[in-house]
Amino acid sequence: MHKSIFSEFFYLCAAILFSAVICIAAVLLVLSANFYKSDKRSYLDELMSEAMRKIIFEINTAETINTETLEQLCIETAGDTEIIFTLVDSDGAALACSEAALCSHKKKSVYQETIARISENGLYELSTLDNYYDTDYFNIAYELKLNDNKYFLFGRLPCTSFNNFMIRLALMLAAVTAVIITIVFLVMYLATQNILSPIHEMTIKARQFGEGDFSNKIYVAEGNELGFLAGTLNEMASSLEQIEETRKTFISNVSHELKTPMTTIGGFIDGILDGTIPPEKQEHYLRIVSSEVTRLSRLVRTMLNISKYEAGELTINSEDIDIVSVILPILLNFEKRIEEKNVDIRGLDTGKFIISADRDLIQQVIYNLTENAVKFVNEGGYIEFFFEAQEDYLSFRIRNSGEGLTVNEISKIFDRFYKTDKSRGMDPTGVGLGLSIVSTLVKLQGGKILVSSEPKQYTEFDVQLPKP
Repeated sequence: MHKSIFSEFFYLCAAILFSAVICIAAVLLVLSANFYKSDKRSYLDELMSEAMRKIIFEINTAETINTETLEQLCIETAGDTEIIFTLVDSDGAALACSEAALCSHKKKSVYQETIARISENGLYELSTLDNYYDTDYFNIAYELKLNDNKYFLFGRLPCTSFNNFMIRLALMLAAVTAVIITIVFLVMYLATQNILSPIHEMTIKARQFGEGDFSNKIYVAEGNELGFLAGTLNEMASSLEQIEETRKTFISNVSHELKTPMTTIGGFIDGILDGTIPPEKQEHYLRIVSSEVTRLSRLVRTMLNISKYEAGELTINSEDIDIVSVILPILLNFEKRIEEKNVDIRGLDTGKFIISADRDLIQQVIYNLTENAVKFVNEGGYIEFFFEAQEDYLSFRIRNSGEGLTVNEISKIFDRFYKTDKSRGMDPTGVGLGLSIVSTLVKLQGGKILVSSEPKQYTEFDVQLPKP
C-alpha cells in the first residue's frame, strides 16, 4: 500500500503531540492530587494538634476517665468539622469515637504493623488503613503518652471531595486537551499541506521532465532546502533539455550525413545494374562510389572515436614531445594542396619546443587543426605557427590568413556537426566533427583551446597545455 509523505509526517507529528498533551495532563493531575493532599494534611494537622491538646488536658485534669468521657471528648473535639476522631489503645482496640453509636469500627482492632508505623514516624496517607476501614479516607494518626500509657489518636476525612475534585479536574483537562488537539491538528494539517505542496509540484514536474516535457519549470518561492531542491531540479531539467536538443541535432545531422552518400551510392549502383550508366562510364562512377564509401567509413570511425573518448575508455600516455617534429610530417601530407594555393608556411624555424602530451592524441589535434588551416587559407596566403612558454602553461598557435570567422561562428565552432557556410561550400565531404574532436582531445589532456579571428584577416587556434 502506498504511503504518502504527508500521511507519515502528519501521523508522526500527531502521535508526538498527542503523547505530549497526555503526559502534560497526567503531570498536572499528579501535581494537583499532591497539592490537594498536602492542603488536606495541613488542615488535618491543625485539627489534630488542637484535638491532642484538649484530650491531654482533659485526661490530665479529670478525676475519673471512662469510655463515655473519652467519647464525649472526641465528639466535642470534632465539633462541626468533617473530621472523625478515634482514640485507640496500645493493642489497637478503639476506646472512643466521635461518631459515637454510629461507629462501626469499635469491634475491630488496628493492626500492630500500623501501630508500629505510627509509633515510629506518625501517619498520614490516603488509604483504608490496612483494611481497617471499608473505603479510603484521608488518615492522620499520632501517638499519645498519658499516665505511662500509650494511646493513639486517629483522624480521618472522607475523600469524597477529593474524588469529586479529581473527576472535575480530569474532565476539565480532557476538554482542554480535546480543544488543543483539535486546533493544533487543524493548524498542523494546513501547515503540512503548505510545506509538502511544493514537493507534490516537484513530483509532477519531475515526472514531466522524465517524459521529455521541459516547457514548465518548478517555481518555489521559499529560500530554504525546498527552494534549493527546486532550483537544482530546474538546472537538471535545463541540462536534460539541452542534452535532448543535442541528441535530436545529433540524430538529424547523422541522418543527413549518412543519407547523402548512401543515396549517391545507391543511385550509381542501381544505374550500373539496370544499364542506365553505360559500361564506358561505370569505372568513373564506381570511383565516386568508392569515395562515398570512404567518406561513410570516416564518419562512422570518427563517431566511434568520440563515443570512446566520452566513455572514458581512452588511456592518456603522456611523454615529452618536440611539437615541431610532430608538425613537420603532418604538413607533408598537405604538401600538394599547400603548393596549389601557393601558401607560405611560417614559424617552424624556431627549433625544438618540448611539451608533455599523449603522442597519438596530439598528432590528431595537430592534423585536424592543420587540415582546417589548409582548407580555409586564401590563395597566396600564409599558415603561421607560434610557440610560447607561459608561467602556468605551454601554448602553440596555428594561424591562417583568409576570410576569418564571425562572432556567431566562433561561439559554435566546437559544436558537433557545426559547419560554417564557407565550410559547406569549400568542403562538402566534411561532417563537422574535426574541431569538436580537437576540443575533446585537448580537454582530456588537461588543456584548453581558444579561437580568435579578424574578419578578412585571419583565424587562429591557441592550444594551451599544462606544463610537465
